[in-house]
Amino acid sequence: MRVRSHCPQRVPFISHHLSRHFRTTGLSDLKNIWKLTQQDHSNYWTGYLSTRPKYTDSFYDLIYNHHATHSRNRGSFKSLSVAHDVGAGPGHVAAKLAARFSHVVVSDNNASHLEYAKRFLSRSGIPQSSFSYVSSRAEDLLLKDPGKAGSADLVACALTFPLLDTLPALQSFHTLLKTGGTLAIWFYGRAHFAEPEYALTCQPLLDEIIDHHYAGVIQGHGHEHLAQWKCVAERIACGLDYIPFSETEWANVTRYKWNTSWAGLAFFTERACGCPLDAPPSEIKQGEIVIEQEDRKMWEMSWNISQLREFVKYIFPFERMDDEPVRPLWARLEREVGSGQQRLFSWPAVLILATKK
Repeated sequence: MRVRSHCPQRVPFISHHLSRHFRTTGLSDLKNIWKLTQQDHSNYWTGYLSTRPKYTDSFYDLIYNHHATHSRNRGSFKSLSVAHDVGAGPGHVAAKLAARFSHVVVSDNNASHLEYAKRFLSRSGIPQSSFSYVSSRAEDLLLKDPGKAGSADLVACALTFPLLDTLPALQSFHTLLKTGGTLAIWFYGRAHFAEPEYALTCQPLLDEIIDHHYAGVIQGHGHEHLAQWKCVAERIACGLDYIPFSETEWANVTRYKWNTSWAGLAFFTERACGCPLDAPPSEIKQGEIVIEQEDRKMWEMSWNISQLREFVKYIFPFERMDDEPVRPLWARLEREVGSGQQRLFSWPAVLILATKK
């Protein structure tokens, strides 16, 4: 584990247009990219949850301990009242937060996601009075109910932030939080072969398969569509270092990074975009803490080739998957993995914590 209080080094300035694009452009074409119908969203989310990592208690404890240390109300966790799960998707994060908070607001900009989350949480054994639901863009949460300003002890934003308008989203979260409240933003990338001997030969094949499927979504739909996907990919690839925390509004900024030295944080590589990815300028400021860890058992999964196929199937709600071009890649991958053999997989991840001043 490497811990450092950061003295920032800027990467080369890219261009005025691109820098502005990272900070202010509305990713309108991508805001609702999980376009699931009422008929298929239940099947998709079931597959999604079965093939994605399970956040551990120790991961959530990083969030809770940060809040306990830096919140103005440093009592027991039982005194925490409201958490807000932004971009909640199927509701699995909200279920975990409800074990600590008296009430969890579940929000998403996709109504079908909220419907699934309601059903998922209704089967969780948690009293349904513990949850309320809001259909809204993250940037517009206070427009829905201005009275909610200063109401949340915690705002959690899992896997969603790179799709948001950076500064409006941060302002929305800042306004939503109580003074001393905690913002938790996290993201993880595609599964990686954790055993080095398989990572060397198998990961490039898996990446090429995934890139093929994403290329069908990203390319061939116009320049603006490609530019928006490229922007999101670049935000993720830099480890979310592009997110700027104003020193007048935020304190105690801590950035945890796992496995980012050997595993790509994005769900696809630049090959899926058909063009190089450019690193945005780092916004890590003097005094922010960066904690880097290598842990090949991070949210460890054990999969055979069939289970790995399921992961690829549910990595994104593709309208159709053209498998024919990647059949030879799957055949090679199966030979390398071994038919019926279980292999270990891990994940790169980033968690950013900050306290509202």
